[in-house]
Amino acid sequence: MGVIAVLIGLMVPALALVKDYSKRIQQKAQFHGIDMGLQMYKTEMGSFPESSENLYSPKAGDTSADAYCGANKLAEAMVGLDLIGYHPSSSFRGDGDSTVMLTTGVTGDVTVHNAEVDTPNWQTVAENMDARKGPFVDLEKVNAFRMDEVYDAANLGTFASSTNVGAGTMYPLVLCDVYAQKRSGIGAKKTGTPILYFRAHTNYKFQDSMVNSDGVGGADDDDIYSYYDNEELLLNGMPNDGTPFTVVTPIAPATTAFEMFEKMIVNENVTTIQRPYRADSYILVSAGKDGDFGTADDVFNFDKEITE
Repeated sequence: MGVIAVLIGLMVPALALVKDYSKRIQQKAQFHGIDMGLQMYKTEMGSFPESSENLYSPKAGDTSADAYCGANKLAEAMVGLDLIGYHPSSSFRGDGDSTVMLTTGVTGDVTVHNAEVDTPNWQTVAENMDARKGPFVDLEKVNAFRMDEVYDAANLGTFASSTNVGAGTMYPLVLCDVYAQKRSGIGAKKTGTPILYFRAHTNYKFQDSMVNSDGVGGADDDDIYSYYDNEELLLNGMPNDGTPFTVVTPIAPATTAFEMFEKMIVNENVTTIQRPYRADSYILVSAGKDGDFGTADDVFNFDKEITE
């Protein structure tokens, strides 16, 4: 009996490790699907989707005063705001509208993702549908949810139901990772944590928030990847209760969230300067099993755990 107890005691931790590894592989597979989707998007649109936060880099004509971040723009690019495909007339405005050329010969603002009713002087429902690209990912695997489905109402921060879609408005979308748990948001659904998306600023050469490499502005706004792109989402904390993420809580020797972010993405094998992984494209980040960005179990679309 004692031998059996010992064997069980040895097996339980081993099985837990196998389960964790299996889940990590599943997350990597989801990232692979998104990678393929982003490549198809680039083929169609000429570049990867932008990731800048609209509150920090305002869009001309945008009537929304609410956050619209890199994670939101990834979701819109991959599946469209209504899950039936991305509309190429989108300008990633938080209000869901865009300034287009109307059939009357003048420009005007329209709700881009509108497959519910005809848009006067622009597109019929059928034309709107025909114009769509994608979805570029498998909807069954990509875990697309509105933010109010993922987050408790008290933890939505600067995000709001101000995105025009069809004949109504909604909270912006996010793609969630595979580490699902029951949420406190609308519908009490099981979702993962939103996937962070950062597009590289390839005109910059460093990832060092302490060095002002271009001599313009501050030292934290000239890096290849900008922490600001998803700062508003990160400041919300964990979806259910708002517990702060580790990445926004500096741990010595880091003194800022920017340094914590660098710790996540900088390639330590490059010793001459601070360079991030995937410096010429984009980065995807899952919070991993613990749902906390900035900890050791974060999952990326690069193999940090293997190369370092």
